[in-house]
Amino acid sequence: MTTLDADRGAYRRDLSRWRNRSRRVRLARVLLPIAILAILASVGGQVAWRSFTGGDRRPAESKAQIRMISPRFQGQSSDGRPFLITARSAVRDEADLKRVFLDAPTLTLGVGSPVPTRSTADRGIYREDTLKLQLFGNVRMDDGAGYRFASNEAMVDTRTGNITGETTLNGEGPTGQVQSNAYSVYDKGDRIVFRGGVKTRLDRKTGEAAPE
Repeated sequence: MTTLDADRGAYRRDLSRWRNRSRRVRLARVLLPIAILAILASVGGQVAWRSFTGGDRRPAESKAQIRMISPRFQGQSSDGRPFLITARSAVRDEADLKRVFLDAPTLTLGVGSPVPTRSTADRGIYREDTLKLQLFGNVRMDDGAGYRFASNEAMVDTRTGNITGETTLNGEGPTGQVQSNAYSVYDKGDRIVFRGGVKTRLDRKTGEAAPE
């Protein structure tokens, strides 16, 4: 083989290597931007997914409520009578921090007085801004003077001591029994107004009478 033939062979090998390198460079110029876009899309997708799933988890986290065991709420009515609200447990409304859900609440009006009024229920809602207490389920009221009342619902304004209910009330005491569809209690229990379907039975020394 002559020197010329050797030079031509080397030239062709160099040309082939250059063409291969050139093709790889052109291919890299095409594939590299595609790879970069794919990486960016993947990262963006992960961020979006985490944001989406994180948004789904936030309401679940907000439902985690702090339960208070044996809470006590104290205050004083407008006429100076102290009141006390206790419960088996309580949960504060996270959407309205002045609203408290009570389990098995007990309300005592006139704490320390000779004849305090006591009300109990299965559950209740107390507002610390208005000092009003709603009672629900097996509401029982005892005025401390021998009168007891049963209802399914009651609204107590602890500032005034007034109690109202738009549901059936059954009451009994030393003077007899009463039933009505609604009721209101005023003046520390000295005045009770019965409304709708009122039925009474009075016990007298000379016997019993059921007035119309």
